[in-house]
Amino acid sequence: MKKFKHALYMLGFSSLLMMAACGTDEEPSDDTSNGSEGESDEQAIEEWPHDTITFVVPFDAGGSVDGMARGVANHLEEELDVTVNIDNRPGASAQIGASHFINQPDDGSVFFAGTQLYLSANIVLQEADFDIDEFSMVNFEQFDPITITVHENSPYETFDDLLEDIENNPGEISYSTIYGGPLHLTGALLEDTLDIELNPVFYDGGGEMRNALLGEHVDFMIGNANGDTAIEDNVRVLAIADDNMEELWPDAEPINDVLEEYDAEIPYVGSARFIAAHSSFKEENPELFEYFVEAYEKMFESEEYQQYLEENGADVVSDFRGPEESDEMNLELHDLMLEYQDDLGDKE
Repeated sequence: MKKFKHALYMLGFSSLLMMAACGTDEEPSDDTSNGSEGESDEQAIEEWPHDTITFVVPFDAGGSVDGMARGVANHLEEELDVTVNIDNRPGASAQIGASHFINQPDDGSVFFAGTQLYLSANIVLQEADFDIDEFSMVNFEQFDPITITVHENSPYETFDDLLEDIENNPGEISYSTIYGGPLHLTGALLEDTLDIELNPVFYDGGGEMRNALLGEHVDFMIGNANGDTAIEDNVRVLAIADDNMEELWPDAEPINDVLEEYDAEIPYVGSARFIAAHSSFKEENPELFEYFVEAYEKMFESEEYQQYLEENGADVVSDFRGPEESDEMNLELHDLMLEYQDDLGDKE
């Protein structure tokens, strides 16, 4: 899978009113009336019309997208002068939360904090009652590469150690994951590429998935580079689906470097975490949508938010891409899910 180019889109929507006087005898009352209307229209798009905003998060509290959403919410409140609430709606590999969001008012009071490829899995694998074009991206903020992670007490010191044990014990080595997303896809690709058999154990969110590893209920976890830092004192990352993540996990080998010994290679995927709006909101209120995007971008580039990202280790995986590139990224990931849907199979 190709790496997505980081780009910055500067979005603005200021309107300029040009007026020319036709003569000194013209009644001033008409001009004054028109000017007042212009000021009223401008005022309508310079102030956010809602006192509160809700971010629907389709996973439990404590997961990676929940953490991203809370960070954005806390810093966006000051920028928009509103209260931003988090509404966790876990279940069915994000489908419950996504369905809930779609059925909320499309007036800009509710946004969706989601992750690809879970959104596409809901549609392609789980026959959700919504479609990909109902979500308009504000920003794909994080692209967090996949990791192969074990508990600190694990006997596996390297990814090669783990693969050798998997080969010797087909179907017995378990890993924690979330059905249908990039983590599960990586497991399925490893099975197909190496002709091995794994035992996936499904959870509804990153918090539950990591707790399963911490409790040593599974042999390993397919996680995320930044997400795993929440439990870094208790785990080892053996391999990572990226060639440039030394800053987060200096001892982790790129997955495909290890797979060279097996004459194998898999597409590198990651958890792509985003903030999205209803497409109908963007289409019917383009000025308001752009106002939100502009506020988000200003918040993202602020010194306070950049410091927050750095303190949480998220600066390595975070960027402001803007709606256009984020929408393209969303559709490319959706196409990837369509391509590999047969490898994921049914959830048992």
